Amino acid sequence: MNIAAIEAQEDVRQATEVLAYLETHDVREPAIAAGWTRTLIAGGATADIDISYVGQVHYRDAQQILREALDIVHPANQAMWDIEGIWNAELVYGVHHTVDNFLLYYLNSIDSVYLASDGRLHDPTNFGFQDATTRTLRMNMYDIADGRTPTASEHVNACLENCRRMAKFDWQPTAESAARIAAGVQYWPQLSVTEVEYFTRKLATKYSPAERPQARSIYAEFGWDFIFDL
Repeated sequence: MNIAAIEAQEDVRQATEVLAYLETHDVREPAIAAGWTRTLIAGGATADIDISYVGQVHYRDAQQILREALDIVHPANQAMWDIEGIWNAELVYGVHHTVDNFLLYYLNSIDSVYLASDGRLHDPTNFGFQDATTRTLRMNMYDIADGRTPTASEHVNACLENCRRMAKFDWQPTAESAARIAAGVQYWPQLSVTEVEYFTRKLATKYSPAERPQARSIYAEFGWDFIFDL
């Protein structure tokens, strides 16, 4: 994988300009990971571009700053930028660096690769680029390290989102990742009614009727196929 060539692409250069504008307007450590960044290194498609940042700038103010940046840079893919989705990870999760948000909540090594305002693609797990090349699903385990205890909903979300990546992108899990996804079924009964409804509604939006049988077969490998019947 030629990372330098990816960083030199016009859409990446324009995205860097947007991030740099945010940084100079007190939106600290703005970065893009998952969705669009994933497509740069692993292929596939995405519908939007989401930014995470830290600091004390409220997300409503960050939205306006992002609008200004997009008006100035006017990237060719401007329609993909999710202005309302700009995310202050420090105010929500208490992390002090954007990369910590990616490591704790962005599911796997590939999704954690991020573009920063320096124009570089950063691989904080040191496995993201390699796993994108080999199509390997390597779950991030930072959320269960150092005494951290995810909620049942967070456990379930990590399992279902990674199942979806295997179904959509034909990624193959590491043994450790496969074991965690299978073990995660135990948390489903602990969900509230509202949480169950959220996950079942979300699943319904992710697959067309024609895609469901193949996707279900992937989920079944880890004991999660029951969700298709709910």
